[in-house]
Amino acid sequence: MRTLQNTEFEYEVDLKLKNILIIMPNFYSYQTKIRDDMIARGANVMFYDEEPERSKFLILQRLGKLFKKSNIFEKFNKELASRIIAEMPAGGYDYFLVIRGNIITEETVNTINANALKEGAKTIYYAWDSFENMNHKGELGRLFDHRATFDSVDAKNHSDYELLPLFYSDDFDATLVDKDVENKYDYASVSAFFPFRYRYFKAFKEANPDKKLFLKLYLAPSVYKGKKFTDPKLVKNLDMDIVSFEPFSPQDIRDACLHSKAVLDLANETQQGLTMRTMETLGIKRKIVTNNVYLKDYEFYNSDNAIVLEDLAKKADEAEASGDYSAFVLPDSAWLDKPYVENEDLRKRYSIHAWLDNLFR
Repeated sequence: MRTLQNTEFEYEVDLKLKNILIIMPNFYSYQTKIRDDMIARGANVMFYDEEPERSKFLILQRLGKLFKKSNIFEKFNKELASRIIAEMPAGGYDYFLVIRGNIITEETVNTINANALKEGAKTIYYAWDSFENMNHKGELGRLFDHRATFDSVDAKNHSDYELLPLFYSDDFDATLVDKDVENKYDYASVSAFFPFRYRYFKAFKEANPDKKLFLKLYLAPSVYKGKKFTDPKLVKNLDMDIVSFEPFSPQDIRDACLHSKAVLDLANETQQGLTMRTMETLGIKRKIVTNNVYLKDYEFYNSDNAIVLEDLAKKADEAEASGDYSAFVLPDSAWLDKPYVENEDLRKRYSIHAWLDNLFR
């Protein structure tokens, strides 16, 4: 996908000639976009993947929980710290940023701080997940000078964490994309397969035959094969109008959003922070229908642009029992075709450039 670059953004934080160390997971292409912004500012960036072998790390994590072994990633941490120190630039790093750090240990952070950073270097931690979902439950962040989280509930309950929602990249910046794209769909949604999403997508499809829907879930073939044994009822007679065994590229996802009047975003029902898709709809000025009730707590929430659905699990139970799917009818043209309510100054506060300014400020 062609990488767009906002050349008009006025950076507030000067990173020119600064050496920056980043440890974070590979998360689609977002780590590349973060690194590209820093390089555009003139920084020298070194990125280390927190989980270079994702499937292996998931297995190790499960084994660690099963056998109650808290040190199952000890070897990886020692090798990572040694590699960072061996490869550090002359003089060390000016900034050390960890995003999520789910398997990074306190010893690794302290070793890097003592051996790879310049005197007076700044350390930053960002929780790109809820504390409850991470091994360290947010405690790792307290080793850093500055800490922030995307989760409004965690920020409220932990006053030493700043609330910093996610961002939209330049690929989803309304000022950089074609303003005359055709609306092929009323609602679009492209995401990973989870049973709850599949269940709701089928309900939305049943309830909205009059609307143009593009609802797609990627189910990895390896996961599908596993589900045939562990949950055969779930994957029997899959609706292949919804399910795809081929992954969607970032371009596919972006195009689906751009060519729709609104985006349907179904977050994990325990998620408290706003999804990346929420921020991207803000960036490209698209309406959103979501089940994330926390959206209403943010300054850019506007009922003309966003609708929050609640109690979908209960509604799905009732619909499947009665055959009445009216609770899943999506808003029609009266809402869809109503002009998007714009606030350009507010929208710009959530670009990737503003996000990094806030993180490094």
